[in-house]
Amino acid sequence: MAVETQAKLTTASAHSIGKVRRTNEDAMLSFEIELMRCSQVETLGLFAIADGMGGHVNGDQASALAVTAFSSFFFEKIMPLFLDQNSDLSSVPERLEEAVIEANQTILDHLPGSGTTFTAALIWGERLYCAHVGDSRLLILDEKGSIEKITRDHSLVQMMVELGEITEDEALSHPRRSVLLRSLGFESALEVDLYEKQLNPGDVAVLCCDGLWSTVDLEKISRIIHDEPVLQKAADELVNAANKAGGPDNISCILVKRNA
Repeated sequence: MAVETQAKLTTASAHSIGKVRRTNEDAMLSFEIELMRCSQVETLGLFAIADGMGGHVNGDQASALAVTAFSSFFFEKIMPLFLDQNSDLSSVPERLEEAVIEANQTILDHLPGSGTTFTAALIWGERLYCAHVGDSRLLILDEKGSIEKITRDHSLVQMMVELGEITEDEALSHPRRSVLLRSLGFESALEVDLYEKQLNPGDVAVLCCDGLWSTVDLEKISRIIHDEPVLQKAADELVNAANKAGGPDNISCILVKRNA
């Protein structure tokens, strides 16, 4: 007898080169799998955004290599944890950190002098795990339209904001807003920020590069997603909004909604 199940996750993504850049230095990963076993359906989703650094050589190749190396590590050493029903998942954050460090070392070995941000989200049931370096962002929007910034930007202007030297609004137009204090490809001793959150039914996880969040504020991002019932249309509208605001950088986003 066929088993019908509602999709646990709905996903959408969109990207654009923008209005100014000549190349697209962003890379994205979106992967989802459903396991039906012992009369239970389990869903795993893996999502990542890497924004190659335009001030460095081969930014587009660095972001692509980061996604590739991270994915290879994940499917070889992390995915088996979820396939084994008896696995202890407490090591997942540490393994994600190892995957990002592996991606960093791969860039140092093969593309010295290049760099990229990297933000990944792994969703398993109601748990969301995040590994983050740089100034791409993970946001979570709830059913009521309230949006929360989960990650911390590893940038010079973010440090200045935290020290009280400039405001959040001033940071958006600061001449050194593109200076990162932490990225993949910078040095082998990499510090990775790790987060673990509960993803409730109706929540939408948003991964985006600075080409989106620096031109479309959080309130507008929230409104676009909350008011548009079709997730793919919401992703497209976010990218269009960034382009209408001038599109000064590449624009990429991934939206993931937990349905149940």
